[in-house]
Order: sequence, then structure tokens, then C-alpha cells
Amino acid sequence: MREAQQVIKEAQWKSDQDASHCSSCSKEFSISRRKHHCRNCGEIFCNECSDNKMPLPSSAKPVRVCDNCQTLLLQRYSSAGN
Repeated sequence: MREAQQVIKEAQWKSDQDASHCSSCSKEFSISRRKHHCRNCGEIFCNECSDNKMPLPSSAKPVRVCDNCQTLLLQRYSSAGN
């Protein structure tokens, strides 16, 4: 429940300069491993850990979300339909 509430809160956008490693897998960013913001939680991830697109209330089209947020959002959407 606490995790679901975290997703609902407005994302605290992390600064690019503050991230040298992926927030999920901890791999170091480089020219070939680029930084991507999760549009739901605001953390910075590599492409492998944020290669999901989902609709969010704040966007007219599906946007990039991290693996963790995708799981939490899918759970929330499936429970809302019941």
C-alpha cells in the first residue's frame, strides 16, 4: 500500500547532474548507456530499466516509466477495474 501511495504522489524530478548510475541496476551511465527519466517517479534509469511506455493522467500519450513504476501502475489499473 505504501508503494502505491508513493506512485500517486507527484514525482520529484531528479537532476541529470546528480545521477552517475542507474537507480535500478546501478550500471554507470556513459555515452552508450544514456540517462532516462521515469515520467512517474522522476528517478533516472538506463534504457534497459525504463523501456516501458504507459499512459499517465499527466500526459495525452504513453510515456516512459521505469520497471518498478510499470509494475505498480499495472497493479493499480487492474485493481481499479474490479
